[in-house]
Amino acid sequence: MGHQESLSEAFRAEARVEFAFLVEDAGFSGPEQTDVGLLFHGSGLDVEVWFLDGHEPVVETLVAPVASDGVRDRGVWLDELYVFSGCGPAQDVPGSAPTRRATLKRVHQHAAALRRLMPQLLTADGAQLIARCRQD
Repeated sequence: MGHQESLSEAFRAEARVEFAFLVEDAGFSGPEQTDVGLLFHGSGLDVEVWFLDGHEPVVETLVAPVASDGVRDRGVWLDELYVFSGCGPAQDVPGSAPTRRATLKRVHQHAAALRRLMPQLLTADGAQLIARCRQD
């Protein structure tokens, strides 16, 4: 019998591939492995992809502005920012991940949503967009 990697390992492997556009196209560094997922560092922006494997497993993506002095500000969840910015409905960025298949599908959905949102986040107004979303 072959060894099947843990769901957390599978999540991280999938997220490395799906979010690689951050490094390849947007100049981010990483990913850095965290206790719950992966963290990508960009110029003025951090993106953290989480897999919370609890009673009701969920995939979440946090987008957080980083000041010029390196201090990270409070972030916003990708689904909220996606809706707020007019990219589409929250259903495009679901979090519930009750099965292995659903977990890996969520990684694809979150990456697609972030890819769609990135042009707005990479402008000079990206931090203001996040700040306005937090206030809404």
